[in-house]
Amino acid sequence: MGPAPFQASASVLEGGVRLLEIHGELDLSTAGQLEGPLEEATSDEDGAVLIDLAECTFIDSTGIAMIVRAWQRVDGAAGNGGQGGLVLCCQNEQVRRVLEVTGLEHSLRVFPTRDAAAAALRG
Repeated sequence: MGPAPFQASASVLEGGVRLLEIHGELDLSTAGQLEGPLEEATSDEDGAVLIDLAECTFIDSTGIAMIVRAWQRVDGAAGNGGQGGLVLCCQNEQVRRVLEVTGLEHSLRVFPTRDAAAAALRG
């Protein structure tokens, strides 16, 4: 059985939180498919963004770099010193371990569920 097909989609949750859902493996071969939905989710400089990695089964340095650039764009534009414009939710242990090893888990707020992440953004 092969890996789950990659899919990324952007939408808006209640309260204006922009949601980016990532499914499957996020790596060099699928990163191009993330560019459009990522741009859509991060285009509004005044909003909050939640990247949902619950269904992401693998992430490599290319995916990490895309998340970091999105975080810099959103949190930098918000003028909040990197505090809270973009959050992640992640339940997959392998993906969470990559976030931990790269230090991203200590720079970004990472929540175990989408509800907890959305609540944190809504304040």
